[in-house]
Amino acid sequence: MKLFKNIILFTAAVLFAACQTDVETPQLYNPENFVAPVLSKCGDIIVNADNSNSENVIFSWTAADFGQPVQILYSVYLTLDGKEGLIGTSNSTSFAISKGDINGIVINSLGTVANEKAEGITAYVTAQVANTSNYAPIKSEPSNAFSVQTYAAPLKWLYLCGEFSNSWEIANAPQFWETGGGTSTYTCMVDFTPVPAKEATHSFFKVTTAQDWGSANWGYNDLKPSWTCEENNDGNLSLPLADANIYEITVNTVVMTIDQKAIGKILGLSGDFNAWGNDAADAAFSYDYMSSTWKTDVVALEAGQEIKVRADGAWTTNWGTSGKNSTAIQGGIELAAGGDNLTVPESGNFIVVLHANRTPFVLEFQKQ
Repeated sequence: MKLFKNIILFTAAVLFAACQTDVETPQLYNPENFVAPVLSKCGDIIVNADNSNSENVIFSWTAADFGQPVQILYSVYLTLDGKEGLIGTSNSTSFAISKGDINGIVINSLGTVANEKAEGITAYVTAQVANTSNYAPIKSEPSNAFSVQTYAAPLKWLYLCGEFSNSWEIANAPQFWETGGGTSTYTCMVDFTPVPAKEATHSFFKVTTAQDWGSANWGYNDLKPSWTCEENNDGNLSLPLADANIYEITVNTVVMTIDQKAIGKILGLSGDFNAWGNDAADAAFSYDYMSSTWKTDVVALEAGQEIKVRADGAWTTNWGTSGKNSTAIQGGIELAAGGDNLTVPESGNFIVVLHANRTPFVLEFQKQ
């Protein structure tokens, strides 16, 4: 009986070894033998107010070949005069994008002008094995040259809602604007401290398209954050509060990304009126989610005095004048990061309002 068991075990070992020998692990081609995709011919594109949201442009290409049936991530780009812009990604051999989004990419990524025909644009597509960084993407040849007739698109907007907006009060979610018409990129600076105040290590929020939950809203499952979110399985985005509660947030709705930049703990107004922080503390801004603005208490200012906005009482992060008056906020002054000192327009008592939900930021003097 023991001999019979040993024979069975030996036979099983031999069969297992044979299986190990006969079954080969699937192998990709050597990278130099990868076959890149080939784009189909691109036609000229005309964008206007009537078709920007109702019509799509479809880019298509042949499948890349890596030697095995693997999942492939394709990325499509437009190029012009050395500049390029990503228009989207796909797991299939085509990608559809609205003419309005094409318009924004051509104007803002390729540096063309609204209401003009941009000539000589080309496209290309890259392919890479999905879910691995072991292989560099392979790139198609450029497409034929084509033109895009652009137009001056109006600004669009989104909303933020979360613990900072009175415990997810969606009806008063703060609004923030595109960086430019048709860019599909939206930026704002927000104090993410939870309201009402509570002990918290993180602040949770989502991006919404309207001030109601019946419209589209995007969290961790929809946007690709450039940072790690706590408790992301519930779909909410989150930001850490240990080192900063003020963040600049940027959302791109073409590639569905969201990026953050930590600003600090306190936003303040400094200048001649407080000897640039030497005689008194900066006049602190408080974030008002209801109006999506930052406001100081009443500050006494004199005509000709110079001021700037800064974070945490230091000059590492500050904003001054860009030299332009705002066309969006009546009486407002456009700001630039690290810009020149602003000059107070007249003497009086003012609430100074920072509109940090648009690009560029705007400073407004509200005389009391």
